Amino acid sequence: MKSNKEIVSFISTGIIKRFCCFTFFIMLLMHTYAQKSEISIGLEILTVVQSDFRPLALHKVKGDTIPVRVSFEFFVMNHTDKPLLFGSNTRHYYKRNWDNSSYGEIGRFLMINGTDSIALYTDYGSLVLSTPKDTVAYWASIESVEDSKIHPVFVPFLRHWGNSGKDWIGKLYNYFKDSRFVYIPILSDYRRRLGEFEDKSIIESIVYPREVIEIKKREPFFICISDFEGNYYFYPK
Repeated sequence: MKSNKEIVSFISTGIIKRFCCFTFFIMLLMHTYAQKSEISIGLEILTVVQSDFRPLALHKVKGDTIPVRVSFEFFVMNHTDKPLLFGSNTRHYYKRNWDNSSYGEIGRFLMINGTDSIALYTDYGSLVLSTPKDTVAYWASIESVEDSKIHPVFVPFLRHWGNSGKDWIGKLYNYFKDSRFVYIPILSDYRRRLGEFEDKSIIESIVYPREVIEIKKREPFFICISDFEGNYYFYPK
């Protein structure tokens, strides 16, 4: 049988461990909420480009159209008084023959729906600091010409909706409405870019994504349907 001292010691140890775990959890929450209060991302415009052109792989239906491109405009909002470093480059992810070793992937915009998890296509550009309290637009896309020949993602996605009949717009709208969008930063790429600054003293004053950011869709949610002739309308009307 354990003595009273052993029991007290055992209880004290358990309390300390629980307190440490609770403290760590609170600190983790504070860090996550602090990051969310620093940077937020919204899906402002989602545009689906349609065409009556059908590749041989798709069955032609008279008067029917198919989606051939989807573009996403994200607004990245910096809520701090510090400069923001932000970017995304999935060009190498889809085009393996392009060397991005000197640039990096930086981060991915993911569209998630059920078992689907699609990294949207983003092209590399100037990863420069944006000004404090600023909002910057970033574009991503789903387009067959940007698809990977080794592991195709976009072509099967567009083909699926192209074979859904004339009501594919409503079905695709519901798919996007039910989807989650997140931004996943590649921390090693961000830290490598920060290390390239000549003035190391400014690094601590720079804000950059360090956690997964849940992207908020615009409410009420709608999509823009357009064609190559400049005609467009919003769905639902």
